[in-house]
Amino acid sequence: MAREFNPNRILHGNEGTAWFNGKKLTTLQSIEAKVAGDFEDINVCGDPSTYRVYNGYSGEGTFTCFKLDSDVVALMAEAFRTGEMPTITIITALSQKGTNKVERVALSDVTIDEFYLAKFEKKAKVEEEVPFKFGKFDLLESI
Repeated sequence: MAREFNPNRILHGNEGTAWFNGKKLTTLQSIEAKVAGDFEDINVCGDPSTYRVYNGYSGEGTFTCFKLDSDVVALMAEAFRTGEMPTITIITALSQKGTNKVERVALSDVTIDEFYLAKFEKKAKVEEEVPFKFGKFDLLESI
């Protein structure tokens, strides 16, 4: 059965939120997380085709928030000084307005490879951009 188009059902970023280690990112401006497959080309004698075999995947992303506190900087500064990396999870949720439907994703084994100690400019709100990589993901709910 084909669905009838309803422009009110288009997902909108205003209905999205995310949690960093259980703490809601209340000033979240954007988040993206993507998975890239690792494939290897396979060629066989006598066959001109190139086949591909799946070897696994990698995940990476970035979130950007207005800076209210130093939670991420403090967490990562301590980790880089001591060499003991924290366990980090990120959960995202994107609701579909007018329905009870939500798309939720959990990212685990998250690592933050770099972070800003200072970044600001005059007459500008301060945003914190945090690039990350992740090992595992789970699609908790889909629309």
